[in-house]
Amino acid sequence: MDIYIREGILTPDTFAGLRAACGMPELEPELVKRAIASSLFTLSAVNGSRTVGMVRMVGDGAFVFLIYDLLVVPLWRRRGIGSLLVEKAVGRARAFVPPGRAVVVSLFSVDGREGFYARLGFTELPAPGMGAGMQYFCL
Repeated sequence: MDIYIREGILTPDTFAGLRAACGMPELEPELVKRAIASSLFTLSAVNGSRTVGMVRMVGDGAFVFLIYDLLVVPLWRRRGIGSLLVEKAVGRARAFVPPGRAVVVSLFSVDGREGFYARLGFTELPAPGMGAGMQYFCL
C-alpha cells in the first residue's frame, strides 16, 4: 500500500466524493469551495491517482486549531491512514507556532470513535480542569 500525504490538493469535487463514500450528506458546492479555501490547511491521503482520505484543519493559526473533517473511504479504513492524517495534521499545526509554545488541537469525535482519538493522544472531555465540549446548532 503506497499512501502519500499531499497538502493543498483537495478539490470540492474530491471532498464531495469522499463525503459520499463515507455515507455523509451532500453539501452545497459553493459552501464546500468556501470551506476548503478558508481552512488553515488540508491534507489528502493519495494512492496512485485516487484520494482515499483527507483531514481539514480550521482555526486562527495561532491559538485555535480544530480538526473539523477526517474522512477515509471505508474500503481503506483500518490501514493506519486516519492515524497518519491526524498525526501529520498535528505536526503541521505545530509549524504555525514558535518552538516551545504549546499547541492545542481540538476536534469533535463521531459518537463511538473517541477511542481512536484517545490512542493518538487526545483527551476526552470533560476532564479534570476542562469542561465538556459544547456546540450550538441553529437552522
